[in-house]
Amino acid sequence: MGKNSFLIVFALFILLIGRTINTSAQEYKISGTIKGLDNVNGIMYYVDASTERGYRLDTVKFEKGKFEYSAKITEPEVQRMDFDTNSLRKIVGRGYLPTKAVRLFYIAYPGADIKVKGEATDFCNAYPGGDPENELMAKLNSKVHPLLNEKANLSVKHALDTTFSEAIFKRLEELAKQEEEAKMDFLAKHVSSIAGLWLMENMIIRSEIEMEKVAELMASVDVNKYKDLSYYKALAIRVKGFKETGIGMQAPAITGKNIMDGADFDLSSLKGKYVIIDFWGTWCGSCIAGVPEMKKFRDEHADRLQIVGLVKDSFLSKVQKCIEKNGMNWPNILVGKGEQDFVAKYNVQGYPTKILLDRKGKVLLRSVGETEEFYHDVEKLIVK
Repeated sequence: MGKNSFLIVFALFILLIGRTINTSAQEYKISGTIKGLDNVNGIMYYVDASTERGYRLDTVKFEKGKFEYSAKITEPEVQRMDFDTNSLRKIVGRGYLPTKAVRLFYIAYPGADIKVKGEATDFCNAYPGGDPENELMAKLNSKVHPLLNEKANLSVKHALDTTFSEAIFKRLEELAKQEEEAKMDFLAKHVSSIAGLWLMENMIIRSEIEMEKVAELMASVDVNKYKDLSYYKALAIRVKGFKETGIGMQAPAITGKNIMDGADFDLSSLKGKYVIIDFWGTWCGSCIAGVPEMKKFRDEHADRLQIVGLVKDSFLSKVQKCIEKNGMNWPNILVGKGEQDFVAKYNVQGYPTKILLDRKGKVLLRSVGETEEFYHDVEKLIVK
């Protein structure tokens, strides 16, 4: 299991056979039986900028494993259902180890009638069906989730008893290889699917796939069928960003509203100065820990250097409080979707990511993680 595993961290049926996406909200239904769940709530999580917390929750009641749920949706989207039971959590001390294996994943789309069957043992060994796209999602997760579950169980065991560390690490390496092979095999056969596109985007975020391979796989996707899907759009932007944000390339445009005062921001207004673009989020401990050093460095070179923060976060009020608390007195812009998806435009695959631009707006340096070496390298480039 990689070191980031503990940190951190997708219409009607005719759409699914190749027609245009219907953008009006319509209801979908999901029902079925997951043996082992009784008097348990399934928890649905939705990003909702209209709420103070930036999200809302919905509950799904399970009785003797049976459940029914419906909601409105505008386009195909991979949904996940969590469960309020410790029997599926990987508890370590006062916390727990996050793993996708304890969740139910399915593809919701307007008009869908999704059927689920399976069981909940120490992971959610249950998968969706009822249409070709959900059957592919089931094919993917029924291969991957047992591997993820064993990895999680071994990691908990290691945390509680380090005497098994050598054997555990060897098995974890084997499981990681099997997981990688299962995912890459699925993409080779089914990248042209909602599950395939969702998986590939997910793997990019976790640095589990090289962008050269992503570009190769994207060439085999049925564009007419998936061009309006959000996952396809994000991947297309990311591939473009991969090709256009290497060293020496002109940085893509960044425009938006400053989070703190609502003022318009345009990256081009900073030409004439060196710029550090800092991709961060309130959930990223190392991002926040690195703020004092970044601020100190900026202050030492204020005559020639500016910082711009790009925030990947759903909770605006939390971001504002964090900015104020840490004295981040430089422009900060929220990452959004489409033209505002700067994470994809700049092909960001880890947090924090820092990108140094020269006085003309060209990429001089890229760095992932929080290291002292970054500022030494920047110093050499901007002090001549």
